[in-house]
Amino acid sequence: MTDVYFLPERDMNPEGFRRLVKPAGAVIPEKGTSLAAIKIHPGEDGNTTFIPARIVKQVVDAFDLPAGRAFLTDTTVLYGGRRMSAPDYHVLAHQHGFSMPGLPPFIVADGLRGTSEIKVDLPSWCETRTARLAAILSETDAAVVLSHFKGHLLAGFGGALKNLGMGFASRGGKLFQHSSVKPRVKSKFCSGCGTCIESCGSGALSMQEGLAVLNASRCTGCGECLQRCPVGAIGVDWNQESGEFTRRLTEYALAVTIAVKVKYYVNFLLNVTPDCDCMRNGGNPMVADIGVLASKDPVALDQASLDMVTAADTIPGSPVTCPAGTDKFRAHRPQTDGTKALERGERIGLGSREYRMVNV
Repeated sequence: MTDVYFLPERDMNPEGFRRLVKPAGAVIPEKGTSLAAIKIHPGEDGNTTFIPARIVKQVVDAFDLPAGRAFLTDTTVLYGGRRMSAPDYHVLAHQHGFSMPGLPPFIVADGLRGTSEIKVDLPSWCETRTARLAAILSETDAAVVLSHFKGHLLAGFGGALKNLGMGFASRGGKLFQHSSVKPRVKSKFCSGCGTCIESCGSGALSMQEGLAVLNASRCTGCGECLQRCPVGAIGVDWNQESGEFTRRLTEYALAVTIAVKVKYYVNFLLNVTPDCDCMRNGGNPMVADIGVLASKDPVALDQASLDMVTAADTIPGSPVTCPAGTDKFRAHRPQTDGTKALERGERIGLGSREYRMVNV
């Protein structure tokens, strides 16, 4: 049974974080040339619910990493925005507080345009044969993964597993994961406003006779248009496709652990919004801030995080109103079951859903 360590929100201070990360041990040796990656998500332009740089700094300081041998990192994205190229992403990360000298340097892991990648073969029990991951992993000796636990349109919720599987994938890897999830335009609801066309980063949407039309061959499956449509005219055939997306995401997470030794995972249960930090507006929090969980097992960590959010009461302004003990993410999106990733992760050897909670 895996230990999951819990630091309540009231104890989130430098001393508390030192207690939280102590079980990780030394991420890399104090002497030598080993390099450590600190996987974060600096937030999309306009997003305000990502884990603040001041808190990330306290966690990074608690790991006591050797000077000059650690770096913050993330990868580029498929959809339009400030994170499609490394230069713009660097500027955005700096604007969000992730900058030197207070923090280690921020380095985009998959190159200038998301095409710098390595290929990692997966075990025979995985349906995905080869994963396309950020090339920086080939030169990284160890990693820690800091994740904001919140909702996600396609995965149900996002935590350590999503931060691994999607967060370390190259652009080609992201395309593969999304390629089975294609949106569809429900013409009878389309108002012809063009919002989806403006938000589409692949040019897959156009206007014909006053209605949006999708060119499926150009669609990357990023899901941005689903979020942006103001009248709900774009949807996905969830029964046929969401399970495939979850399977690929989880198998990519396994591939990352093959490519690099991940020493520790930390989930922040703060601003638990219905949508992810890739959105300009992730929505109102569903529950009050809970605290921080950490473990060496990403499956156990995500399971414990889900259990704590499920056990909590919803708060005023929450997008869902349901009693304690109800899966808030499932209540918000009934067609999406986030536990599928946990089941798959346990099945392919990423970790265990059974855990022991340890208060620090």
